[in-house]
Order: sequence, then structure tokens, then C-alpha cells
Amino acid sequence: MRIVRLEIENYRNLDGVKIKFHPTINFIIGESNLGKSNLLDLLNILFTRKDFSESDFFNPSKPINISFSLGLSALEQGLFDDLFDPNDREIINIIATQECPDERVSFIHKDSQTIISNSKLRCVNYIKYDSLRTPSSELNFSNNRGVGKFLNHIIVKYLQNENLQDSDFIITTKFDGILKEINQTLHKIKSFKDFSLQAIRELNKENILSKLIILADNENRTTEKLGYGVQFSLIITLSILERLLNIKDLDQYIVEDSSTSDKCIPIVIGLDEPEIHLHPYAQRNLIKYLVKVVDNKDSDFIDLLSDIFQINKLLGQILIVSHSPNILLNDYRQFLRFYRNDKNHVVVQSGVNVILDEAQQKQLLKNLPYVKEAFFSKVVILVEGDTELGAIPNFSERMNVELDEFGISIIEAGGADSIPSLMKLLDEFGIQNIALMDSDKKQSYINVANLSFTQGQDFEEDIYENFDLIDYVKYLEAEFINENKANFLIGKAKKEGIPLNHQNISNQLELFSKDEVQKLKESSKEDILKSMRKSKSILDGADLGKHVTNIPQVYKDLIDKAVELSKIC
Repeated sequence: MRIVRLEIENYRNLDGVKIKFHPTINFIIGESNLGKSNLLDLLNILFTRKDFSESDFFNPSKPINISFSLGLSALEQGLFDDLFDPNDREIINIIATQECPDERVSFIHKDSQTIISNSKLRCVNYIKYDSLRTPSSELNFSNNRGVGKFLNHIIVKYLQNENLQDSDFIITTKFDGILKEINQTLHKIKSFKDFSLQAIRELNKENILSKLIILADNENRTTEKLGYGVQFSLIITLSILERLLNIKDLDQYIVEDSSTSDKCIPIVIGLDEPEIHLHPYAQRNLIKYLVKVVDNKDSDFIDLLSDIFQINKLLGQILIVSHSPNILLNDYRQFLRFYRNDKNHVVVQSGVNVILDEAQQKQLLKNLPYVKEAFFSKVVILVEGDTELGAIPNFSERMNVELDEFGISIIEAGGADSIPSLMKLLDEFGIQNIALMDSDKKQSYINVANLSFTQGQDFEEDIYENFDLIDYVKYLEAEFINENKANFLIGKAKKEGIPLNHQNISNQLELFSKDEVQKLKESSKEDILKSMRKSKSILDGADLGKHVTNIPQVYKDLIDKAVELSKIC
């Protein structure tokens, strides 16, 4: 089962929001305080709770109306009896309404106006996880709450299948000796004697085992002593199993594939910031694992479902609220971006609504792994390559512009031809963007809005034009110590009648007139540009951005424009 679309009226700050979902996984992204977590709360109310509270009403005098569609596989269509979209049997359209805080949510089939019982919606089996949980209170076999309930269930299931006595776990004669010693001590306290209190042996085998068993790693460190990343990773996966365990009358939500006799159950997983406490690789690994679980491609998890619940397959969808670009997979169609439009209303752009031609789509899917940070930005500056990527942060620092403060990111497009496609994608997701391209491509892209071009042929020529020769030599001497990179000027200077030797060339140049130095710079242009273009890396760009005498005007304009756009986002 999957959520296909959602239209929201009068719920918190999401009044008027419309969302279309990817069938497998959705990454809910955008700036803070726009209502991303509110969306997960809404789904939790619809599918697991009975009503909205007073604080959920955006306008207390109006009802909350939620119109949504669920996608049903052929196996799931009977879960809602014979209700479906007249034009598509794999879709059911439902309207949820609550008139006021004192009433309950009611559900009707949009197309026939048939009332749908609240219990029917529980077949979605929505699982909500947030990072506010306390792993230490759940990751044990004795605390029968949270995911601990599932851990305890493993013990219960084992005991049900085995005919065991207390003596299988403890040596009763020795244990009775311990009890005798304890009680002799306690009965010296008047209150224990007055109320006839004594220490006795636990008779419940489940309680005995749950207190004997702990979780630990291969170095015998208990989960409490492991990092939060490990603890939360365990809880996220165990939450799925906990939810299945908590479902009353689980069989009524199981559907059977008659062709294979597989027993299947729908689930929708809502995760709120699962990246907390996880390093970048662990974030990606967790999400890829959950996708495998929901796609039934993890054989161990399928075996576990079969063993514990007699379920062979999940029919699922994942929704993830995240502020981490590291957690995103490489398909923009899975992104749901929250942002404010020019009327200051929260809107959501769904990747499945972004229509691109085949060539653009192919280009974007190739570039996406390298531009994910853009989806978390207020404004994006797109550049062609590494040197610009390295230089602009130093340009902005010299201009006293803190890029992070304004939510501005610099993204390398990986070539000029990728820039227009990326600009279109960012436009579709409501992300303000501007770009800079080498002027040798100007004729091809002159009509692209918000695209600027270098004043010279490329970045390197703009740097050359804004570099005083003495400053350029100082840059070579500072960044390439012992490499004598400035020595190429000696021969050039000799032709101009300027005597130079190998020692402190920058100091020697300061003894000559500006005209002489400028003439030497002009005669050396080809060599200087050749050297710059030969080594084009982020580090090279950063060094040039730090040392160039004047920031090229086109870059000043670009940074100023980005700051201006960030203030109206």
C-alpha cells in the first residue's frame, strides 16, 4: 500500500498544501519550521489515532479536511471492500473530516460518499519514528515498552515452544541459599518483620529470562555504553517489528497472494530525522537497508517476519524527514521540498511532478549525487568547475559575506552543458538559483535567465585580468615554496630589458615602474594562463581567490545577487 496524494485544509501550518508522493520512498526536505514533521504527525493521526486536537486546527472555527488517495496493489484491493476510484481500481480516494476539536474524524469514500470505518484505515499500518526516543529504556528484554516489547516477545515465543522448568535456568538449591542469607539480613529491620516481607524466587520464567539476557557487542559492551548512532539504528529497524507486534487481530490486515500463497502486509514507515547521531556513511547505509527491507530484498529480515509473524512479504512505502544531504538517494523524483512561495505560503514541490525531457533527465540523474546540498539551500550559485567552486568562498569572505548565514551554496555542475538542466530542476523545486558560465559558451546559452558569463574567455582569464603581476608572483612564492614557479619571468623580463635573478622576484619587481611591470605582465599572459589552466582544482581555485589583487566584477555581482535573493526567500 502507498500514499499517492494528499490535500490539506486547516491543519496546522499546512493549510492549502497539496502533495503527490513517490510510490517507494520520499525524502521530505526544506528549511526548518515549515511543517515537515507536521506532515508525519498528520499521517499518524489519520492512520493510528482517532481525532485531531485543538492545537491541530489552523482556524478553530473551521473544520479540518484531508483529501487523500491510497494506491492498492491487486492483493490489497479487498481491504476496503469494493470501494475504489471508478477510473482506476488500484486507487481509493478518501476524505477525512473533523468539524471541531470535540468531535472525531470521519472518513468517507470520495466517489460514492460511502462511510469508511476508522478501523479500515488502520490497515495502512503506519509506523512513526522520531529521534526523541530514549534507546536505553527500550533496548532491553525486561522493559516491555517500545521496541523492548518485541525483544521480550522473542523470549515469550521461545518459552511457548519449549517445555522448560525453573531449574533449566538456575540452580535452585544454591539460589535458595542466597535467599536465606538475604532474608536473615532484611528481617533485622522492623518494617520487614511487621509486614512479613521477604525476598522470594521469581516464578515467572519470562521474567527470569528477560532479566538474565542483555544486548552487547562482540567486546561485551552493553548497548548503553555504545554510541547513540548504534542505539538509534537498532531502534529504527526494531520499530517495524514492534508495530507489527502491537497490531490487534493482525490476520485481518494480512493479504494472501493466491499464486504463491505468500502472506503479505501493508506498511507505511514515517521517519523523522533518522540521521541524528549517524555519520554520513551510516545514514546512507541505513536508508539503503530500509529500502531493501520494504522491497523484500533482505532475506534475513524476510525470514524473521516469517518466523515471528508468519508473514512472507511487506507491501510498503517510506517517508523520511531529513536535514541531511547525505541521506538522500540519487533520484530527484523521490524529493518532497517544503518552501515558502512569493506569497509567504508553505508549498510542497514533489519530484514526481517535475517533467523533464529524456536528455535533461539523464543529465540530472548523472549529476545528482554531487549537487544534493542544493536542495537544502535558500540560494544556489552554479558554476562550471572546481576552480570556481574553490574561489567563490574566498571571494565572499573578502566581501564580508558569510554564505552559510544567508543559506547560499556553491554547486559545481561538472561542465557548462549541465548548468541549464540543473537550473531548471532547481526552479521546479522552488530553489532560487543563479549561474556563471565561461563566455566561450555564451552564444549557445545567452537566452537562459539568471545565467551570467565571464568577462574574459574563462575563469582563468578573469583572474589574470584582475591580478597585479607582483601579487601574482607573491602568490606563486607563497603557495609553491621551493618550486621556483616564478622563474619563467626571468627570460620574459630579459626580452623587455628588465634584469631579474632567481632571488625574491617579487621584491625585485617592486623596484621597477608600473608601466614596466604591466608590460611584462602582458608579454607573459600566454604563459600565465597556460599555467592556470593546466592545474584546475578546488585548492587551486581557493588559492587564486585568496591572492588575486581584485575580485573580478562578475563574481562580485554574482555574490551580491545571491545575497539579495536570499533575503526574499
